[in-house]
Amino acid sequence: MKKLSKIYSKIEHFFFAPSINHEFLLFFRVAAGIIILLHFISIFSDFDQFFSSKSIIPMDIMATFNQDWQLTFPVVIQQLETIGISEATTIGLTKITYITLGIAIILGCYSRISACLLLFIQILLMKGSSFFIYGADFFTSMSLFYLILFPSDTVFSIRNLFRTKQKKQTHYMPVKRLFQIHVSIAYFFSGFDKLLGFNWWNGESIWKAINLPYANRDFSFDFSWLADHSFILVLIGWSTIVIEMCYPIFVWIPKTRKLWVILTISMHIGIALVLNLYYFSAIMIVWNLTNFYFEENTSLVTDKKMIVHALFPHKKNVFKLR
Repeated sequence: MKKLSKIYSKIEHFFFAPSINHEFLLFFRVAAGIIILLHFISIFSDFDQFFSSKSIIPMDIMATFNQDWQLTFPVVIQQLETIGISEATTIGLTKITYITLGIAIILGCYSRISACLLLFIQILLMKGSSFFIYGADFFTSMSLFYLILFPSDTVFSIRNLFRTKQKKQTHYMPVKRLFQIHVSIAYFFSGFDKLLGFNWWNGESIWKAINLPYANRDFSFDFSWLADHSFILVLIGWSTIVIEMCYPIFVWIPKTRKLWVILTISMHIGIALVLNLYYFSAIMIVWNLTNFYFEENTSLVTDKKMIVHALFPHKKNVFKLR
């Protein structure tokens, strides 16, 4: 029973240990908000070609894999047209609303409500254009979900200017631990999936990726020399597998955390430069920094506060953290 009690105490401390480190909340809100906003602005001029009746792929083909009961952006357009609101008006209002909510998240103006509304719009767009979405869109949805859970507008936000009373400190550590476990699992199974196939063992996947028609357009790196040095492709392939599969182990160890975050971020920078997947790489870098860059300071402060609370449970401000 004592061992079980100790295990329970450790789990409870892991998920519910108090923390006064709010820096990651500000960073995640601003960084994720900027990436989401820039991603939308990048397709702003082509919005009609993706999400309207003038889409490159006809709406009836786009809806092939959707259920009749699913609410999508084309369905919303059709329903609003029945009450006299034109498609152009709906698209225009959607663009304005999306950008406004993105700015509200960045500035901290009711970020939770803004993220919830923006997530609803983003899912409508994703479900209505399934042939155009990719990894960045899924991680955008997940980022908005965590912005709903986190009290991110309690730190350096416009909302604070309108608060007459000081709000009680919100306990956000369970959400942060959920976020950290989430990203750890995501990396592990991404690496495990690569381990199952031989294409990553022999470097074939790397060679195919860097020679894709839409890849390596911005910088036009010359990778032809790799054909005569295939061992480098093998090394890159196995390095990717090791970095991703070992992420849940080494990123949680304080001594190796910094190294593994740097390796992971370097991997995403390479993906951005070579494959031109800038928004996907950017949002993954933000996830890594949000979850583990501020972790050491959080642990240090938490340990000190717990020691003080254990020694002086009925006194306040006995020990000032420096």
